[in-house]
Amino acid sequence: MTARIKYFFILCMASIVLVPLVIPDNAFAFQVISGNQISIQEPVQDEVIIFGETVYVDAPVRGAIIFANTIDVNAPIEGDLLLAGRQVTVNADVSGKIVAAGNIIDLGGESTNVILAANSVHFEPTSVVNKDAYVAGGSINNEGNISGQLVAMTDDFQNNGTVGDLEIRSQDSMMPDIEGWLSLFGILFVIGFGILGIILVKLLPKQFDSVRLVMKKSIIKNTVVGFLLIILFVVVIVLSAITVVGMPVSVFGLLVLLIGLILSSLVISFVIGKKILELLGRKSSGDLHNISSFLIGFVILNLLYAVPIPYFGQIVQVIVTSMGFGAIYYAVRKSRSPVSGEKVSI
Repeated sequence: MTARIKYFFILCMASIVLVPLVIPDNAFAFQVISGNQISIQEPVQDEVIIFGETVYVDAPVRGAIIFANTIDVNAPIEGDLLLAGRQVTVNADVSGKIVAAGNIIDLGGESTNVILAANSVHFEPTSVVNKDAYVAGGSINNEGNISGQLVAMTDDFQNNGTVGDLEIRSQDSMMPDIEGWLSLFGILFVIGFGILGIILVKLLPKQFDSVRLVMKKSIIKNTVVGFLLIILFVVVIVLSAITVVGMPVSVFGLLVLLIGLILSSLVISFVIGKKILELLGRKSSGDLHNISSFLIGFVILNLLYAVPIPYFGQIVQVIVTSMGFGAIYYAVRKSRSPVSGEKVSI
């Protein structure tokens, strides 16, 4: 089962690489919406990414990615639906797949495939899954109709509906299948990391491009300097944490280090994707082009991390992180240096 999931996941990631190469840039469109209480009352012809405390979707959208405390979907979704929240309720048809994580998930309406992870999962009597469902939860209650296979990873399962092929796994038996990067948390982490990269590329395109220009000068220099800087940060953080006076310095240094480590792989993903599109003759600085560049590089890096050669993935991660950290350092240093042509008195 683990091998099947692995190959399926790699196939999905490879598809993400190929799609931007064969589909025109204007074929992609999405809106980013944020706020405390969000209610979609009119149809949206684009895909949407929503961040909020409470989100109500009461009008059709093409596809949605939603992060909120409370999510209530009451209108048809023409594409895929990705949800993360404390309480998630879907009472509408979804033409694509549903991927959701939360504390409580109530699923109604018709969908193609579902992947759910929650403390409590409930398939309403109105729920129809035309293909397969993969569900992990503390308790799972099915009152709907699942045409294909239902893989229920739980110790508390109730089936009052219909299932084509039922497979129940106890929490003890599912542990080997969720180890490493193939674990549900690992997959969701990769997806979340990719979403974070998309948002940052859209909000900070000039900063990502400045790091890309720095990378062109010396890749080896950036990698070596980045590796040494990471070691230096760790040493300073540990030494500062020994004394009470140095605690603020230690906390600040740790924050800077974590931000740098997170951004390192994201900027390298952008640089790799940008280079590939340039080699294919597709040069642009638009948002969609930048996002496509990031996704291509992001998928390539994650495929390299997953190569089944001992220590290969870890070595690639160290190189990528060091390279990105060094490039960010030089880009920040360059941005703070005097503008060319100005006189500087010492």
